Amino acid sequence: MRPKGRTGRTLLAIALMAPGLAALSAVPAVAAPASLISVASNRCLDVVGNTSTPGSAVGIWDCNGQANQSWDFTSSGDLRTFSGTRCLDVENGSITAGARLLIRECTGQSNQKFRLNANGSVTAVQSGLCLDVVGAATANGTLVNTWNCNGQTNQQWRAGAGPGPDPVCSVNPANPNSNTAVRKVLCYLHSQYGNHILAGQEESTWNGGPEYEMNHVQRNTGKLPALRGMDQATTDYVGRAITWWNSGGIPEVAYHMGAPTKPDTYEGSQMAVSINAVLTPGTAENNSFRQRMDAAAANLQRLEDIGAAVIWRPFHEAGGTWFWWSKEGGAQYVRLWRYMYDHLTRTKGLNNLIWMFGTNGSPNGAFYPGRAYVDIGGADTYAGSGNYDPQNAMYNAARNAVGSQVPVALHENGPIPDPDRLQSTNTRWLWFMTWNSHFLTQHNSIAHLQKVYASSYVITRDELPNFR
Repeated sequence: MRPKGRTGRTLLAIALMAPGLAALSAVPAVAAPASLISVASNRCLDVVGNTSTPGSAVGIWDCNGQANQSWDFTSSGDLRTFSGTRCLDVENGSITAGARLLIRECTGQSNQKFRLNANGSVTAVQSGLCLDVVGAATANGTLVNTWNCNGQTNQQWRAGAGPGPDPVCSVNPANPNSNTAVRKVLCYLHSQYGNHILAGQEESTWNGGPEYEMNHVQRNTGKLPALRGMDQATTDYVGRAITWWNSGGIPEVAYHMGAPTKPDTYEGSQMAVSINAVLTPGTAENNSFRQRMDAAAANLQRLEDIGAAVIWRPFHEAGGTWFWWSKEGGAQYVRLWRYMYDHLTRTKGLNNLIWMFGTNGSPNGAFYPGRAYVDIGGADTYAGSGNYDPQNAMYNAARNAVGSQVPVALHENGPIPDPDRLQSTNTRWLWFMTWNSHFLTQHNSIAHLQKVYASSYVITRDELPNFR
């Protein structure tokens, strides 16, 4: 594994050592480093972008146990991160309320000295001002500056520790009964959103076997993708999904469901059917629809039985007019989605699904089923061979379509967006999912594939934390 400082490492401490305060019972005196958790939001003090570059700002983000959220109070009053190589720093030594907090190389100067107080506040020694989550906000990405100490919870911090996704993660799955694996995976995905992109690869089953794409990636890069894409409509995928999960990866399952009463094939998925008939109990269409959902549920249940979380991606490319589920517009699509959600979660009792809502290349909020039914949003495109554009306009449109509560992924692609351009254009797809066959092998040069999988911005399977 190449070191990137972002896998789910185990923190070694459960509290902070504050200089000169060990005798105060309100201040725990246990070994460091540890995460610093904002009492107001349950989010961690975080170096923005997970970069050790001097001058990087600090804010709050879902706790993930990574190096940019690991802090160590030293005996001299430094607040160090990145294994002690960087210090928290009040910009330009300012003693004015609202001064920015950054990380810099450690200098020992007074603008890098801090004190942990008995009430949980952290004071900049030079100014006497407190570390303050700006505007008392609780959202991911909110910056932390200095401000007049006021005793409010946005100025109070507690120590925390834990491997991988932090147990105080505040992300709520769409399904309130979701199992532990779903919660761990979702917390991790949210922690990476905006900081990294997960590599994903769709399998085929007709190019000499279902390992064709995985072998191509591994043979040319030495790595495997973090996500493996499969489809309910193809041959039995469950064994491969179980192996992938047990090997440390995340399985994603789509379903090119044939129109009810029509063939359950890719070709059948493009045939027309009345959605009113599909949703009306007692019709042939409704009976067919429920039978197909039950068959999918049986496979998904096998994965739940071994403790696996699954990214479930039904009714993809919403907004397009080629698949039956999208031909009648947004309102009918939403009815269909919610019907399936209720059937799989409430009737069938599946609690291991992460619900992925994916639009086509022109995201349309009219198709969005709502936060109560969706965990991840996204869009897709098949740019021309060798076109490694980050698709910034589509990313922003996808975000607008689903709002700010769920991250968005590039849920299908041909050419993989260039990691450098993703960062320079602030195009923060949660993952990419390269389509199978020639979309991988011909639309992406070997040199580009190697660049992608070697990038510190791209997360591969070996770099995921342990969700099991």
